[in-house]
Amino acid sequence: MFDKLCLVVDDAEDIRDPFVRFLTRRGFTRVLGAGSAGQALETIEKQKPDLILLDIQLEGDIDGLEILKRTKAGLSPHSHVVMISGHRELYEEKCKKLGALDFWTKPMDPYKIVDRIKALFPAEEHKTSLS
Repeated sequence: MFDKLCLVVDDAEDIRDPFVRFLTRRGFTRVLGAGSAGQALETIEKQKPDLILLDIQLEGDIDGLEILKRTKAGLSPHSHVVMISGHRELYEEKCKKLGALDFWTKPMDPYKIVDRIKALFPAEEHKTSLS
């Protein structure tokens, strides 16, 4: 089992919800989803997730970059934040300067994501089911 609290932020329900279910089936015991910037900010402030998988392009006035800034500035500065976008060349450097731990490019292979998430927490013992 993987007992870290993971928050998946994506305004595309057809991406976010299946990804949350996939992680849960793979042994991630604490996975939440947020479909808007407001929902993400509220969850980050209240829950202090260990890992935030954060899409950059969100509908509305606040994008993933602003959520990253606010998270690192005080909402939950110790959270590991991984930024996700289909436009690596536009965003990767800026995301890392703002405090993102990593940058993943869409589309993503969900099976590889499990390994990448576990690699972010090397001191942890992982017993995530791969079947």
